[in-house]
Amino acid sequence: MNSLDLLNIYYNFIFNYNEISYNRAYEDFHTTECLKKWLQSFNINLSFFNQVDNENWQMFKRAKSLKNADFLFKTDYDQEYKSFYQKEIRKYQVAFLPAIGDELSKKIIDRNYALKYQNDSIRVFCIDKLVKNNDFSFYGPFQLFLNALFQIDNWPGIFVFKEHLWNFIPVKDENDIQNVFKRIENHTIFDDFNFNHNDGYFVQLSDLHLGTKKTNEGVEVLNESLDELYQHLYSQHQIKYLITGDLMNSPNRKNMYLASQFMNRLKKQYHGDVTFVLGNHDVIVHGLNIFKKQKAKVVAYLLGENIKVLEQEKIIIIKIDSTSEGNLARGKVGKIKLDEIEEELASIENLDQYTLIAMMHHHLIPIKKDDFLKIKWNEKLFMGKLMDSSKALVDAKEVIEWLDGHGVDYVFHGHKHIPYVGLLNSMYIIAGGSSCGGGAKESKSRYLSYNVLKYDYSTNRFKYCFIFYDDLTKQERHRVKVNFLGGNYETS
Repeated sequence: MNSLDLLNIYYNFIFNYNEISYNRAYEDFHTTECLKKWLQSFNINLSFFNQVDNENWQMFKRAKSLKNADFLFKTDYDQEYKSFYQKEIRKYQVAFLPAIGDELSKKIIDRNYALKYQNDSIRVFCIDKLVKNNDFSFYGPFQLFLNALFQIDNWPGIFVFKEHLWNFIPVKDENDIQNVFKRIENHTIFDDFNFNHNDGYFVQLSDLHLGTKKTNEGVEVLNESLDELYQHLYSQHQIKYLITGDLMNSPNRKNMYLASQFMNRLKKQYHGDVTFVLGNHDVIVHGLNIFKKQKAKVVAYLLGENIKVLEQEKIIIIKIDSTSEGNLARGKVGKIKLDEIEEELASIENLDQYTLIAMMHHHLIPIKKDDFLKIKWNEKLFMGKLMDSSKALVDAKEVIEWLDGHGVDYVFHGHKHIPYVGLLNSMYIIAGGSSCGGGAKESKSRYLSYNVLKYDYSTNRFKYCFIFYDDLTKQERHRVKVNFLGGNYETS
């Protein structure tokens, strides 16, 4: 296991102790053994880890708490934990966070270098390997550490927290490091937090399917998750919400009200700007496209312009309706729609000064689930491929050629309920999962998901895409997958 994962497990176990954090530390013998050895390398010896071996590990796992382990082993692990916690909560917790291709990082990954700053009031950890620029993921990220994770583009840096207070300070040389520890010694480390004024955030939501009992329960979990997320998005810029279709499970007045209520909450609760496109469930009843019939008036409020200009961000959002010519779950854009969009684009002055984003519902290319998610048996067989083709965009090839030809940089879509980041030619394909749950499962867990993208106002480019998975059953915590938007990705 890498030391970033071990640091996260340790922080959760000590500072957010519960059944979930306990289960993570004793998930398998390899995890516990790695955690034990890693802690020992920082001179931390805890008997409830040190005394785990291959023979008794299963008993620790089944115990599900240190109190239960005390009953099984006739020990005093729970009191040992409480005593250790009381000491650690009074200390400044410090983590050196390195970056790839950085000279200073080669020093701060050295455990001996980091430990020279440790004393009775400061606990210091370091990450002993450089973080690569390709994607990596966290299981149940420690909540305070999320703040450092959102600053990953500013690593190398030092993350400091004490109780509920925290700070992340980028460092360029040893003088910066020494200044951080002087501020800790002077108890001024939390006096200010200097975030990058060029940073902004976009949140992609998709496939909410509002109007069913299951998704109406899911939206409550989603709202809680978005409330929590909002506390971590430090920016002077308005958050932009992109919804890539299927707000409703079927088009009727009740569901239209639910969709409107949800979007109004994004605007009021987070002062956000909301952009959306239609999905097949927004216009289709029982597999039939009724878009041109009377009942389509229920979803008419969703229709808007083909082009949306975000002047401050220097972004043009191209809203592509992939539902108007499709039936069942299939989609089609059609030449008429593309010609309409092209005509609107032609009327924009200095078009080359904008970053072009396309939003649509249907997927352009085959996409795959993250490795930790279950792949159903029928998805691996011919039937799975047949089902996938029944949900495809019929004119995907023509749409891709059009997007390529018009210099579109990013394409956001939904439909498959699978979060995904890939590179197609020169375009990033960013897929949203189901934001109220559906399609993403692992063991007994069922996940909703959404994407958080960090945008650089100085370059007009996205820097990172954070895929958030939230367990609807609450048996597990968040999973966060980090994708660097500047690397190489497979597209199939």
